[in-house]
Amino acid sequence: MLTYLAGMFLTLVCLDMGIKKYVEDVFRENEERETVLDKVVLRKVYNKGFALGALKDKPKIIKGASIFAGLGVLAYDARLLQKKGKWLEKLGMMLVSAGAFSNIYDRLIKGKVIDYIGIQSRIKFVSKLTANLADLYVAVGAALVALVKR
Repeated sequence: MLTYLAGMFLTLVCLDMGIKKYVEDVFRENEERETVLDKVVLRKVYNKGFALGALKDKPKIIKGASIFAGLGVLAYDARLLQKKGKWLEKLGMMLVSAGAFSNIYDRLIKGKVIDYIGIQSRIKFVSKLTANLADLYVAVGAALVALVKR
């Protein structure tokens, strides 16, 4: 089980980081391109803060909080992996960990996270939102863990 989780973790991290690298190299900032998926667009947006750019002018707080959160995820993973079974919770935490690792790496090494997935909508706020696969991993993983823990 641990081997499968580790392989999935590495695959997901590499996928997100590979797309980030592609978008960073090929797109101009705020450039938007349509995809084959209806209403889904690719764009290059640098986020120096948390969600919605929160605290973007406080890089020390962003880095410190990211490290603290990452250590919390790591501690939870270490405790969880010692338990037998609980494979759905382990899967959820693997997703959370992969997303956290990818975004924390960006914050610590580059000082910003590259977001690239947008949705075209008539609602202006929704159209301005941009995320990356790491964000989706965290959201899906956290939802899975929450469902299992109910």
